[in-house]
Amino acid sequence: MSRRKYLKYSVAGVAALAAAAGGAYYQSTTTRRRSIKIGLVAPFSLPEGPDMERATKLAVEEINSAGGVYVKEWGERIPMEYVIADDEDASPEKGVTAVTRAIVEDKVDILVGAMSSRAALAEQVPAIKNRVPFIITGASTHLVTRRGPQGNYGGLPPGDPLRIEDAEGMSYMFHYCTTTFHYSKTIVHFFGEYLKPKVAPNRNFRLAVIYRDDPYGVGVWNASNKFIKDDKLPIDIVAARKYPPGTTDFHAELTAIKAAKPDGVFAVDFTVGTAEIYIQGQRDVGLNTVYMAVEVCEVPEFYSLLKKWGDRQLLESKFGPYAGPPYYLPLMDTYIPKFKQRFGLFPGMMGADTYDAIYIAKDAIERAGTLDKAKIRDALETTKMKNMLILTETGYIEFGKTPETYHEISPVTFVEQLIWDEKLGECRPFIIWPEKVPNIGAIKQREFELPPLYTPGEK
Repeated sequence: MSRRKYLKYSVAGVAALAAAAGGAYYQSTTTRRRSIKIGLVAPFSLPEGPDMERATKLAVEEINSAGGVYVKEWGERIPMEYVIADDEDASPEKGVTAVTRAIVEDKVDILVGAMSSRAALAEQVPAIKNRVPFIITGASTHLVTRRGPQGNYGGLPPGDPLRIEDAEGMSYMFHYCTTTFHYSKTIVHFFGEYLKPKVAPNRNFRLAVIYRDDPYGVGVWNASNKFIKDDKLPIDIVAARKYPPGTTDFHAELTAIKAAKPDGVFAVDFTVGTAEIYIQGQRDVGLNTVYMAVEVCEVPEFYSLLKKWGDRQLLESKFGPYAGPPYYLPLMDTYIPKFKQRFGLFPGMMGADTYDAIYIAKDAIERAGTLDKAKIRDALETTKMKNMLILTETGYIEFGKTPETYHEISPVTFVEQLIWDEKLGECRPFIIWPEKVPNIGAIKQREFELPPLYTPGEK
């Protein structure tokens, strides 16, 4: 069901919250112009959407309880509110309608979110046309910022319908998320450098890839092939099976993959689809191998769906709320318990990206000193904040300026192994690779273990 929702704070309410928090809140004698409106683009028919909203709600509550966002042009602090642009099941058509409504009717100042690459490529078009800053926190295709002239059109040929010729409009797009290049590189290097010596010491690692036939899945497929070739990794792709978005029955694909005798399977889907691949592959098809998933699945629902079928399986991530020290960034010590107390469950990766993005928007508005969208865009381009919940290679939140990094961040990613916890009745992840990362140091928590029924592709 489509939802339109406001989280609003009255002037009196924000003042009361600020007083309770001990923060200063200035009530000017002039008439308040209005609140600052954030448009949250998220899929509420999928597990990832509610996680994004919970994180947004927490960030907005924190900002408002501290007095709001200072707008120099108005000489006062302004409360934030968020408006939901619900693309339901990450549908491009529904997303365009929701985003257009948020821009035209709700008159949002900035957009945040967009979980699906396929949906985001459509949803960003009205934002480009209307010059609305958009901090994209979920879609991992590099095209969301590189499909215009600044990114050399992301390699798209002339005439491709995904190309955007509007350079000015593209300058309003910012990508606070891992791209398919970032995590595909981490995953294939893990298979080639770490797992191959353990399961295939005398031959190449036999990899199978099962992926959604959309910009997300195809982007992972292309990036994985690129890094295997360019980095000369000892990997042979022995099976590649793609399927339409929304697929829930993977038996045919998994049966074909089993016949190819892989040493590992790279599953590229969202939370529900990935859980079904893991379960159907082991329970129904007897494909007893190592399964690897992508960070979008780092939500509580993934663990509750998997049950014991997740035991000893893998997940690439950049935000490990269950993993604990030594990985933690300092903010996680307060964010995770606050999130659990407020909502009764652990936070997910999609929410972490979105939480940070709300604070990035606040920082840009305060530095711009106005709600003029062009000036907010300019401020976003010069963002340099210390890492919050997502670790980057530099230790700062900052957006790239070269064609290869245009308006992207440089996140650090790692691999977790899921271990069954009998008391909890769910798996819990532990970081197994790499040993160290920039600006944190050692993060590895335990040694990798092969699943008990693991069968190598060839002996």
